[in-house]
This record gives sequence, structure tokens and C-alpha cells, in this order.
Amino acid sequence: MTLYVGIDLSGPSNTKETSLAFFKGDESKLRFQQIVNGATDEDIYELFQKQTDSLVIGIDAPLSYQPGGGDRKADRALRKQIIAKGMKSGSIMTPTMTRMVYLTLRGITLSRGLSSITSASIVEVHPGAAVGLRSPDLTPVLSYKSDEKPRHQLKAFLENDGVHGIADDVLQSSHSFDACLAAYAAWKWKNGKSEFLYPAEPPFHPFPFSC
Repeated sequence: MTLYVGIDLSGPSNTKETSLAFFKGDESKLRFQQIVNGATDEDIYELFQKQTDSLVIGIDAPLSYQPGGGDRKADRALRKQIIAKGMKSGSIMTPTMTRMVYLTLRGITLSRGLSSITSASIVEVHPGAAVGLRSPDLTPVLSYKSDEKPRHQLKAFLENDGVHGIADDVLQSSHSFDACLAAYAAWKWKNGKSEFLYPAEPPFHPFPFSC
């Protein structure tokens, strides 16, 4: 079975809000293994250096920026798609805007570091869009960041889609739950079931962006 890891990344000075969710799965199902909260870059590298399984990593952070600034083509394309679905455009933020730039810096650094120490498949993901583009009910998608109850509703949605075993205490934090959704998005991407997919465009954008 393949190991799928979702990373809800925070900026480099606020690592207490970084969560990693580990799952194992095949094409039809995904089972929760563990959650790691408050991870530093050193913690993350140590966790992955110990892994021997086939590995897929979904990272919720920009893993590149547009030369000259502004949106990447992928940002514009995903924003258009989620607006059409009824989601909020503000959840797709430009990688170089002031409130995003440190997260972008960490995402770029971490993804290149992981590429150097593992043979993992790495994909940039957007957790909210991963469920929002699939769920028939947007109500919990629009409120799960600030309220635990919608996370339980989304957990039920995930279970119906083959994702099992997410512990209830994981739902107490939006960061740990977003890590689970990042793993879910990576699982869908790896198995050719993306609802949104923008391919890698090396050298400026070396990783695909998928939900």
C-alpha cells in the first residue's frame, strides 16, 4: 500500500500550526494512521527520512511563485472553478501577497528539501477545494475552518468516499483536519481522480497543483 501524507503548512515562524496527517491506501480506500501537530522543518525531514513505503505528499501551501509577482495561471484557474461552484474567491491567495509570502517561502524550501531526501511524488493541494468541488452540500465546506461541527459532517462525506479511521480528536483543530484533506487531495490526484488539475510547468512551477 502507498503512504499518503497531507501537510497543512504554516509560515516558518509559526510552526505550532503545522500539521501532518498520515494515511495508507490503495485505489479504493484510504485509512488514517496518525497525526503530527506543531511540526518544524527538522521534524518533517526526520519523519520522511524514516519512511520506506511508496510515498505521496500533498502540501497545502504555494510551492512556487509567478516571476514578476501576481497570480500563477493555476491560481486563476482554480479561483474561477471554485467561484463557479459557489465557494469564496478569497481562499485562493496570490503567493507573493504580503500575508502569504512567508508561507510561500516555506513551501518552496520544504518541497525542494523533501525532493532531495525522498523519491516521493509531491503535489500542491487546496484542502477546501478538494471537498468543495466534490460535496453536494457546500454549507459545511464554507464553515469548517471556524467550527468543529462541520468537520464532523465532512468526515462523514469522506467516509462515504473511502476515507476511514480519522480520529475524533483530529477534528478539534482545523489545521489537523486540513492535513487530512490535503492527504485526501493527494490520494485523488495520484489515482487520476482530480476535480482540478494544473500540470507542473518546470522550471518555475515544478509541481502539479491538484484538488
